[in-house]
Amino acid sequence: MYQKIRSSVLAFLILLLGFQIVDVAAQDKNRKQKAWPDSLAKVTLTGTVIIDTNHQNIYFLDVDNDGVADFNLAFGPAWYEPESGATRPNAGDYITVVGSVNENPVIPLVIVFEINGLLWREPVENWWRHYQWCDSLEIVTVTGTVLVDTTYYYNHYYLDVDGDEAPDYKLCFGPPWYEPESGAVRPEEDATVTIEGVIKGDDLPCLEVFTIDGLVWREPQGPAPWSGGWIGKDQKGQKRIHCPIDSSSWVEIPGGAWQGGGHQGPQFPDSIYCEFMKVWRDSLPDRSDSTIAGWHFHFSNPAGNRVNGKGVPVRFIKRLRMQLRYAEGDSGGMMLGKSNTVHLRYWDENIEQWLPVSDASYDLQNEVVVFETESIQSYYAIFGTESVTSVAEFNNGIPENFTLEQNYPNPFNPTTTIGYQIHSDGLVTLTIFNVLGKEVRTLVNKSQLAGIYQITWDGRDNSGNVLPTGTYFYKLQFADQKEIRSMLLVK
Repeated sequence: MYQKIRSSVLAFLILLLGFQIVDVAAQDKNRKQKAWPDSLAKVTLTGTVIIDTNHQNIYFLDVDNDGVADFNLAFGPAWYEPESGATRPNAGDYITVVGSVNENPVIPLVIVFEINGLLWREPVENWWRHYQWCDSLEIVTVTGTVLVDTTYYYNHYYLDVDGDEAPDYKLCFGPPWYEPESGAVRPEEDATVTIEGVIKGDDLPCLEVFTIDGLVWREPQGPAPWSGGWIGKDQKGQKRIHCPIDSSSWVEIPGGAWQGGGHQGPQFPDSIYCEFMKVWRDSLPDRSDSTIAGWHFHFSNPAGNRVNGKGVPVRFIKRLRMQLRYAEGDSGGMMLGKSNTVHLRYWDENIEQWLPVSDASYDLQNEVVVFETESIQSYYAIFGTESVTSVAEFNNGIPENFTLEQNYPNPFNPTTTIGYQIHSDGLVTLTIFNVLGKEVRTLVNKSQLAGIYQITWDGRDNSGNVLPTGTYFYKLQFADQKEIRSMLLVK
C-alpha cells in the first residue's frame, strides 16, 4: 500500500526521519529541528494507517482516502508501550488519533497522545518529580543499556537492565540545562552504563541519578542542586527564590514571614523548602487555548514530604512579592505581541476553577507580571486575549503616546483589568474614586519605565473592604498629563 506514496517524497522523508529519530547526537547540535510541545497545534485526525516497513515501521495516516500519506504518526521508540493497553495500529486500520502536529517536515508530523480513545502518552513527560527527598531512600547500583526517547524537544532517558530491549527504569538527570562539575555527561543511545541512585515509585520506576560510571551527577543528601531554597522561621533578611529555568521569575520573602505550624497547623514545620517551575500549558489543570504560560509551586518539609496538599495554599504572616515572566521562548508559550491583554489567575483546587489574582501589575513591554500575596497557591497561569494596536503607536517597542484604556470587563464583578501606556520614564499614579469624588483605592503610585501596563482591581478599598454596586472613576496621572474614565461595579 505504501507504494502509492510518491517515491521521491518517500526517499527524502526516510532520510529526514532517519536523521530525526536515529541520530540523537546530531539533534543535540541543532535542536531547532524539533518543535517545542507548546508551539504545536493540538489536532484530532481520523484516517487509514499506512506503514513503511523498510525503515523501523514508520507510521503514516491517510485522512482523505486518496491512498497518499497526509501525516507521519510519531508513536515514540519501538519499545514504548503505554499502561492504557493501547497498541500500535496495523496497516489498513481506520483509526482516530489525538496529538500535536508539527507542520515543518515534508509530511506533517503528529506526536500521538491518544489512539481510538485510549491514552498513548501524556502531552509532556515531566522530569520534576515530587516525592520524598533522596536521603530517605535506599541507594542502589544498577547496570544496563541506555534507551533514548527523542520524540520531544528534550531527550528522555531509560535503562534496560535485563537485555530485552525494553525499559526497566526511567533515568532522572534533572532539568536539561543541568551539568555537574564532575564532567559527567548524559549517556548516548545503546551505551552501557552503571548508575548509582535511588528508585522512586511510578508506573515505570524512576531512578534518580547520583553517579554515572563512577562520576558524581549530584549529591544524595537533601534537595536537588537545580531546585529552590529554604524559608525558615529564623530568617532575618529578605530572600529571593528563582525559578531554575528562568531567573526573571522569582518569589521574594521578607524576614519573619514564616512562623511555622503555629498559624496553620502542625504539618507546617519551622522551616519549609520552596521550589517552583515553569510548566507546559498541557501540564496545567483544566488548560485552555488562551493559556500562555504556567507555574507550579511545591513546598516540602525537612523530610522532603509535600506540605501544600490538595486545596491547601501555603500562608505567610507577611506579604510576599512575586514576579513571573511569561515571555515566549523557554516556556514554549505563545508569541505575544505588545498589544495583547493578559490576565494572571491561580487554580483553586477545591472548586476546580481558575480565579483572578487581585492587584497584579502587568509590564507588557518586558512580559512580566508582579503581585503581592500572603499565600501561595500550587498553580498560576497567564491567560491572553488578543487586542489590536497600530504599529504606528510604537517606536522601537516603546509607546509614543500617553494612554488610559477602558477597563475590561465593564460592568464587572468581582474583578476588572485597567490598561495604560506611558511614553517615557516617570512617576505614575492610578487611583479610583467614588461618585462623590472620594478616593477609595490607590492601585499604582511608583516610578515606571516607558511601556505598556495592566493592573487588576478587585472592587475593594484601601482597607480591603468590598465596595458596593455603583459607578466609579479611575484617574491616571503621569507628569503633567492625566486622564479619567468611569466604570460600573455590579454585585
